[in-house]
Amino acid sequence: MTIIDPPIKETTDFYKALNARSKTPCEVTLFDDESDLVVMVSEEENVNCSREKQTPADYSIKYKISRKKKWFILSIVALQGFIGPLTSSIYVPAIAQVRESFNTSMTSINATISLYVFVMGFAPLLWASLSERHGRRAVYLLSTLLYVASTIGCALSHNIGLFIALRALQATGASASQAVGAGTITDLFDVHERGNAMGLFLLGALIGPVLGPILGGFINEFMSWRFIFWFLSIMGGVTFFLILFFLPETSAIILKKRADYLKLKKELKQDTEKKQQLHIKLSDEHTSTSILRPFKLMVKPVVIISTTPYSIAYGFMYFVIASLPHQLQSQYNFSSYQIGLAYLANGIGNALGAFVSGKLADKALAKSVNNRLESRLSPMWFGILLLPVGQLMYGWCVEIKVHVAATLTGLFLLGLGVGIVQTPANTYIVDSYQKHSASVMSAANLMRCVSAGCTPLVAPTLIDHIGNGWSLTILAVISSLSGICVFLVQRYGQHWREQSSSK
Repeated sequence: MTIIDPPIKETTDFYKALNARSKTPCEVTLFDDESDLVVMVSEEENVNCSREKQTPADYSIKYKISRKKKWFILSIVALQGFIGPLTSSIYVPAIAQVRESFNTSMTSINATISLYVFVMGFAPLLWASLSERHGRRAVYLLSTLLYVASTIGCALSHNIGLFIALRALQATGASASQAVGAGTITDLFDVHERGNAMGLFLLGALIGPVLGPILGGFINEFMSWRFIFWFLSIMGGVTFFLILFFLPETSAIILKKRADYLKLKKELKQDTEKKQQLHIKLSDEHTSTSILRPFKLMVKPVVIISTTPYSIAYGFMYFVIASLPHQLQSQYNFSSYQIGLAYLANGIGNALGAFVSGKLADKALAKSVNNRLESRLSPMWFGILLLPVGQLMYGWCVEIKVHVAATLTGLFLLGLGVGIVQTPANTYIVDSYQKHSASVMSAANLMRCVSAGCTPLVAPTLIDHIGNGWSLTILAVISSLSGICVFLVQRYGQHWREQSSSK
């Protein structure tokens, strides 16, 4: 009888010691830094399973598909990545109606928003681990299905407790691509192309929170808040079918494992009949190792210092998003529809910044000596300069009630700065830890979401005490100081990377 469990973790020398002819029981243990392969062969039968060593690179689809198909696959992943941030803010314009429907307090309603953002930060840690063990495609399908099911549940909810629980599940399902998307980009694109690809992928995280209130306000005005969630469930369903029919497995490591398993199974079927036993198993510690990896990466100087400026910028963007409706209504007497349109200024800046900085990061890397990865960070300086300018302009224009055009210009510059800071930082950490790109991206995502979840909570109190102008002045000073992190990584990043790889 033959017992075969598919190998899950990569084994570099998979076939190295399998060419054995022995009349006695033998045990061959093959291992690398992450896996443990044990093969048991009975004494009555001999197995010859020798094979020339192959590496995961031999199974990469990077050079086997057209450029057009690469970008089509990335577009599907970007769509999945857009849904999560969109869902975080889409029903903000309907908060009053949701509160009335559930007959609950404003604190409970705010909890549905803050909890969603925090879960969006932690859930990718799980998805990253699963994607590196079982592949990208399986994670995309499972997470999107969970998102659709929980979103339908939100639309049908009739009590606040169930609604909060379903919002947590909704965030879990929507968060997968925030980590796994970086792995897909690594699978599909060479290092000199990743800045541009990352710029497209990260658009969702930037413009989702901005477009959400616009769509939500429109749907709520003509229908009801429940139709917002029906709209999201349809959008999630379309994404699920796009993944199901058009998104292949892209991880070279997973593709190699599957090929190894099938070939080994075929050989064993040919060479043995009755008494040969084969057992392939994975050490129990590997599951915990893969789950803990993002936390270990998070404390690496390369990761935590290079990600800090973007986490600060993203958190401050949520500060503005949360306080914008009240500011525009009280100072400019804007309607809910006009407030929704005002978010476009920030969203356009975000999109332009992410797109331009991705191209600039790729060009900076191409021009650098010896392709030094830290050269990718050069465009971040433009963002570091624009962030405080946009924050000060928006903050004080609202405070002293300058013409709304100046206020919207400040919002645009703020969004432009966030977009420029984001893309080079994320591309840099992915390039630094290519083998574990999903895990390192989930670590960065956690920092970003914790920042974005906290700032809206302090925004009302801070603005009430010192005003919008001085509040944004404080943010501008902190944003300027975050440039120290960019300087440190550009100067010492290569040394930190070399130290990390030697351990």
